Amino acid sequence: MTVASIDRVMRSREALLEALDAAPSVDLSFLREVPADDGSASAPDLLRLLHALVSTLQPRHVLEFGSGVSTAVLAHAATELGNCAVTSVDHDPQSVAATSELIEAGGPVSLQHAPLVARVHAGHLGPSYLVDSSLFASSCPADLVLVDGPPQVLGGLATMLPVALDYAQCGSIVLVGDVEHNALGPWEQMLGAAVEVHHPAGFARGLAAVILVAPRTAQIRLTPKRS
Repeated sequence: MTVASIDRVMRSREALLEALDAAPSVDLSFLREVPADDGSASAPDLLRLLHALVSTLQPRHVLEFGSGVSTAVLAHAATELGNCAVTSVDHDPQSVAATSELIEAGGPVSLQHAPLVARVHAGHLGPSYLVDSSLFASSCPADLVLVDGPPQVLGGLATMLPVALDYAQCGSIVLVGDVEHNALGPWEQMLGAAVEVHHPAGFARGLAAVILVAPRTAQIRLTPKRS
């Protein structure tokens, strides 16, 4: 690892801790309606953490899989921060249309409809978004990735970790909401020391925060060898 990579990882650890402390005091009154803990939208505790993490991590590019209220929160936080672009990807065109009504026109968000396709990651078949990275809001790697889709019936959030890491860099934070404590266990074992997986307590639906520690070349185990 380079000195710059080590510094990014250390800053990300600090930013995550600071955001966890600051999140409870984040005011979500800018939203038209704050979702309930048990609804289909992201829980308020995750939304507050997202807003706080944009402030503490100061990412240049945020990537989100699964659009909705969380997109509006990211857009608000990115606008406050400045110099932060948000890319939101969703498989459902109706969700993309509904999300576009939640965010201000001309804001820092690029919404993309990307169908779900089946891809093999480390020998396991799972969902992946058929994205067009040329339409991303930024060409920079994502410093912060939110995995908020696909729904469980279409594969679930835990299956998306290797996909999310494809767009990350050393020190990037991947948030996976609505997951049981051991849901990422197989990927944790496979990635080993390449990632740090944190499970902050007190989140209504569970949360995993993954920090990419090793450079992308250390993730070679994610891609099965071709015969």
